[in-house]
Amino acid sequence: MRILVLVLSVLLFSTALCAQTDMLGRTVPVPVHVTKAFSASPPMMVLLYTLAPEKMVGVNYNFLEVEKRFMLPYIQTLPVLGGFFGGGNHANLEKILSLKPNIVFAWDTSHQSAGDFEKTLNTFDIPVVYIRQNTLRDSLEALTVAGIYLKEEARAQTLVAYGEANLARVEKSVETLGERPRKRVFFAQGQDGLNTECSNDRQSEIISFTGGVNVHVCPNTPEGNYKREKITLEKLYMYDPDVIFVREKSFFESLNDTHPWHNLTAYQQGQIYLVPSSPFAWLSRPPSLVRFLGVVWMHYVLYPEHFPVVIDKEIREFYELFLHVSLSDTEIQHLLKGE
Repeated sequence: MRILVLVLSVLLFSTALCAQTDMLGRTVPVPVHVTKAFSASPPMMVLLYTLAPEKMVGVNYNFLEVEKRFMLPYIQTLPVLGGFFGGGNHANLEKILSLKPNIVFAWDTSHQSAGDFEKTLNTFDIPVVYIRQNTLRDSLEALTVAGIYLKEEARAQTLVAYGEANLARVEKSVETLGERPRKRVFFAQGQDGLNTECSNDRQSEIISFTGGVNVHVCPNTPEGNYKREKITLEKLYMYDPDVIFVREKSFFESLNDTHPWHNLTAYQQGQIYLVPSSPFAWLSRPPSLVRFLGVVWMHYVLYPEHFPVVIDKEIREFYELFLHVSLSDTEIQHLLKGE
């Protein structure tokens, strides 16, 4: 009897040690062994790819050829399992279960819609961990939490240190702008460039963080609604931003001296920039760890004389540390051009 009590005590103690809180404050057990994992939303997929690509059992969507050039070949061969994103729930539960992951990560914004998905996985003793990665600071905590569940704590802390350092130096640089006029910024999205984010939306946080001023103010829109807004060409001319960042390459390539945008100040002064997005977006849509590089690049673009970094060096360091690839000078130029 004493031996049985001792064994039970040890088991209970071990279980307590393996308990961890996810980013919704839920206590979710840490699996004893984690060799296979799946992330059910693109931001979490980037997180898993960064921390432990060898443990990935699948991806959320098919990668473009230009994206494949900047990622590990192994990841490109993984099955597409869908996920919770893009206006619908498309996680292929049967396929996910057949691959027997030890753990599944999901975006906290999908908590309500993923209830049945989580319940089914729990039936097979597969824990679902919700991760919040909406703000830049969220991404630091996301690394720490996911690192514990993946048993990759040391690597997670290395990446957290990098992220904190980049955020801190951009913050410091913005603080020292002093009385310098802040650049007015428009984040152009969609095939006509007229979709954008409100200034109070977390998707556009990176603009204010890097010292810019988002020209699209939405006083009647709830903070953090995560929805893009459509504006008119007339409104864009009314804003007449100093700098425009363009998300879609096809639209960026359509800009020329006969385009309706050609009289905008940003066009006339050569201040329209394509946002790099291979293999994952640097700024937003979706928000991910790549923003730790995006903040440096964006601040450099806005204030190059004030923040004279060697941007190629910054890109090379980030891709090696976070994305497991070494880039040549030529590849970096292709990356910046969206090629």
